[in-house]
Amino acid sequence: MGPFVADRDRRESVGRVDASRCHGSCPPVAACGPGWLGALCTILLVLAGVGLASGAEPARVRHARLAAPGMTDVFWTGGFWGQRFELCKEVILPHLWRVMQLADNAATFNDLRMAAGLAPRGKPGGTKWSDGDCHKCVETMAWLYALAGDPALERRMDEAIQIIAKAQQPDGYLSSWVQLSGVPRWADLHNHELYNMGHLMTAAAAHYRATGKGTYLDVARRTGDYLYKVFSPRPRKLAHFGFNPSQIMGAVDLYRATGEPKYLELAKIFVDMRGSVPGGSNQNQAAVALRKEREAVGHCVTATYLWCGAADVYAETGEESLLEALQRLWVDVTTRKMYLTGGTAALHHGEVYRRTFRRWPRDSVHESFGAPYQLPNRTAYNETCANIGNAMWNWRLLNLTGQARYAEVMERVLYNSMLSGVGLKGTDFFYTNPLRRCGPDVPLESNDSPTRWSDTTPSSPVRCFCCPPNLARTLAKLHRWAYSLSEDAVWVNLYGSSVLKTQWASGSPVELAQTTDYPWQGRVRIVVHKAPPRPMALMLRIPGWADGAAVTVNGKACDVVLRPGTYAELRRQWSPGDRIELDLPMEVVFIEAHPLVEESRAQVAVMRGPLVYCLESPDLPEGVDIDTVAIVPSGRWQAQWRDSLLGGVIVVEGEAVVRPTGDWSGRLYRRYDPAAGRRLRVRLIPYFAWANRGRSQMTVWLPAR
Repeated sequence: MGPFVADRDRRESVGRVDASRCHGSCPPVAACGPGWLGALCTILLVLAGVGLASGAEPARVRHARLAAPGMTDVFWTGGFWGQRFELCKEVILPHLWRVMQLADNAATFNDLRMAAGLAPRGKPGGTKWSDGDCHKCVETMAWLYALAGDPALERRMDEAIQIIAKAQQPDGYLSSWVQLSGVPRWADLHNHELYNMGHLMTAAAAHYRATGKGTYLDVARRTGDYLYKVFSPRPRKLAHFGFNPSQIMGAVDLYRATGEPKYLELAKIFVDMRGSVPGGSNQNQAAVALRKEREAVGHCVTATYLWCGAADVYAETGEESLLEALQRLWVDVTTRKMYLTGGTAALHHGEVYRRTFRRWPRDSVHESFGAPYQLPNRTAYNETCANIGNAMWNWRLLNLTGQARYAEVMERVLYNSMLSGVGLKGTDFFYTNPLRRCGPDVPLESNDSPTRWSDTTPSSPVRCFCCPPNLARTLAKLHRWAYSLSEDAVWVNLYGSSVLKTQWASGSPVELAQTTDYPWQGRVRIVVHKAPPRPMALMLRIPGWADGAAVTVNGKACDVVLRPGTYAELRRQWSPGDRIELDLPMEVVFIEAHPLVEESRAQVAVMRGPLVYCLESPDLPEGVDIDTVAIVPSGRWQAQWRDSLLGGVIVVEGEAVVRPTGDWSGRLYRRYDPAAGRRLRVRLIPYFAWANRGRSQMTVWLPAR
């Protein structure tokens, strides 16, 4: 199966442009005006693959097996993800907007207002990367607006973009912390200038596609032009400057929105500069050039952002050495350095001991990968942004290759280590996501917090607000990850009640409706409403845990291989009304870790479907300490729906042994008595739902008896 050639976002945007709202920045088609001439221009541009901006070259063929649907081609119709989309629109986003108006929140629009001259000038109240988080907030609005069409959202975006445009310097530079602090540009890679401008370009591209307005895109183009002028000569002193490299994804997004080739060239330059001269640090993956990299090291957000950007560059250029490097790194991450929940950052602080390159000197690192199999539970960092970055990277690899293993990791993150970053009410957040939380007498580490927090003003236990808007924008656009398209197939990546309405590469309409209670139940029903006039494959992902899956079409069993960890291909001439039913067994399973993961030896974790479960102290009888509980996998285990618990969840209940606490005062070790203990029924809850009942203790891994 060859690459899917159509550039869906570009085609969608051409069709949606409203010349009356473009403020002089319209692509050539807008000049044709309404009526048959404008329609003819649109058709000719789409057939020719021409980009949106004046003078753009023809769109390149994507070097990817799959393509994402258009921005509005998919929408949730309820169920698990539909509820969270609504939570994002009705609760999370309004909360972010309110909190980010506070002058002393770590991410604040007030710094941009001061830089714009719209507020009394003073010292920045936010972090050096505050601008990037503000752009993520606007990007969230754009994705929500694309589906909801809410005029209030449009007005709010207009307000934010007006501030951003006025804050921008005449030459295109925009990073309010630097502007307000008076420090020189490009003086310190930790000032996050590229991070801020990268998120600007990505958000502006999303806003343009959602609204047809060119206001934000004009700001992004000036930024892209400025960055090209600064970095295209590849100055050696800036070789390692992209500390948190959102600018690679941003430059590709800007290229895709405008068709301007120099923005793709800019993205390639940023990839090429990484590790290109001596002196780079493992902390931000700059010690070794990406194409030569053999192991995942350093800060996990900077790593996954770099790999996402490189995947985007590969999708446009087809340079095999990039894909080969990304696949090598993926194997290292998923077989040696990733948590059961999809989290990736093992260490708050540590050192890199390379097995291949630069054995000496060692690099100090933080918020980073550990050594192979170094996966502590209580001190796991697992920043929410790093977990989301892992999902973003795997979504890209999925579309590049069509391999189900990437969708498996993406789903693992989404249901577990991403969702744990937000409370059930939608207004409180975690920065770190450990797999064990002890009592109040055990000190917390950097950016840990005993409970979730709602803002990052000085009284907050955390002074970084990057995760909440990152989580919000992911929820706002997650519907687009549910399906992928190829020349002759629709790929179902995520199961959730939804509708896909799109056009085939031949122009034929395709419409599918999916209904399911996944991840609580394994029954998925898909109804075909519109289909092309030729055979089409429906590719159903069979999760790696789904032994014994079954599928029927119109009530009849199919002769198709349903191998866990692959896509099952149902190819036929579809007709409106055809019904596909997939059954995925939802068994309670016990997981063990690799023997070299010392922190989890002789312990097991519990999963059901894609959900990781945990034991939390509110579910234990009074007087039972969580550290005294060992579960009995051979006992009777069952899943039960609890409507009144945590907003409605399926819990897992089973057998456990409670050992006497005893007196540990003044001792580190004591004789083990295997006969001690009593039986107890225990309840486990989904990991994402922990810490919603006040301060608690929690553990994913439990001793097995």
